[in-house]
Amino acid sequence: MKQLRRAVLSSSLALFGLLTASACDSGAVDNGDGAGAGPSVPGGSSAGSSSLGHAGATSGPGAGTGGSSVSTGGTGNGAGNSTGSSGASSGGTANGSGGTASTTGCSDTPPNNGDTCAHAVQYGWCSQSWLGSSCQQSCGKCSGGTGSMGGTGSTGGSSSGGSTGSAGATQGGGGQPPVLIDGKDGWATRYWDCCKPACGWKANVPGGTNPVSSCSQADQSLGGDYNSKSACDGNGPAYMCGNFGPWAVSDTLAYGFAAVNQGSDFCGRCFQLQFTGKSHNSNTDPGSQSLAGKTMIVQALNNGGVDGTQFDLLIPGGGVGDFNACSQQWGTSDLGEQYGGFFLACQKSNGFDYAKSKACAAAKCQSVFSGKADLLAGCNFFVNWFGAPDNPALKFKEVTCPAAITSMSGLHR
Repeated sequence: MKQLRRAVLSSSLALFGLLTASACDSGAVDNGDGAGAGPSVPGGSSAGSSSLGHAGATSGPGAGTGGSSVSTGGTGNGAGNSTGSSGASSGGTANGSGGTASTTGCSDTPPNNGDTCAHAVQYGWCSQSWLGSSCQQSCGKCSGGTGSMGGTGSTGGSSSGGSTGSAGATQGGGGQPPVLIDGKDGWATRYWDCCKPACGWKANVPGGTNPVSSCSQADQSLGGDYNSKSACDGNGPAYMCGNFGPWAVSDTLAYGFAAVNQGSDFCGRCFQLQFTGKSHNSNTDPGSQSLAGKTMIVQALNNGGVDGTQFDLLIPGGGVGDFNACSQQWGTSDLGEQYGGFFLACQKSNGFDYAKSKACAAAKCQSVFSGKADLLAGCNFFVNWFGAPDNPALKFKEVTCPAAITSMSGLHR
């Protein structure tokens, strides 16, 4: 059974009209006001505007284009004590100092944000203080010998010689992934309906891949029980787990999950969302303006009635849409607007004054999610890092999923 939802677009669109939007696994909601699809069902169709079924076809787009190529490089060529110059070519081999580098006492511990050292180099984290002693080898910080790692190039393709090689030129500095130069135009919405995600069914994920685990009403993982009915489908026992909310990696980078419309083979694919500082609804939204220069990487867990350029972000308190399992799971009817959640309700009660509406939404996060740490963190993300925007505009491109995301979802491609 398929159902279309009407997305009530926050702020501006709340005044000027309705837009069909958002969907989800089991009922994604349009950002600030997106509408979602229906409950997820195994290998069949969802009660939304696009099918959730599709028995995990392995054809179609792969895990993403990723960033710049990774170079393993070779041993360096040149004078033993040469300082060397940074290699400018992406994925190129190093032309550093000769000899064999000493890596005694040099570790390559992954970053404390759960990501990989390869991404630390690619995203320019090597020069940031928060990385600490992580990724010393990949970042070329090992001392001793006549060259870092024997002159091998680091990811991103650039390298330097000398006794303390560096990670070379970075792309999209400040800890962000490389800046998108060929991304497509898109926009973000928000929802959280507490339903089991579409990618929680075996029929919807690629062969050989485990689905996303669901949780009980008490937010306890159901583990490998992938056949439990969704709470949005006849009061089944399977709900969205509370830890699937977004989180900040740095001041300019965040990770999360979303509902998308990217074909039938969507589960587990990741996308880089680079915010433009504008709103899909208007050019004067302060929340969207605050996102300029910020980036999210999200993994697809749901599909449904969103359009092909829309990303319906999983954000607690973002609105339940047509299917509501949250009242039962959370034990409250204080959910804000059905399409738009806490923030749209606060906008309406505060005359769409941005500062007052944002403060109101922050207070709502605290009152509704008291004692629910994961949900509270995801809700606070919306008003803090995300800036409480109205359907922000963005550029997007499929990328390789960071390890921190796949370790959270358990969904690998």
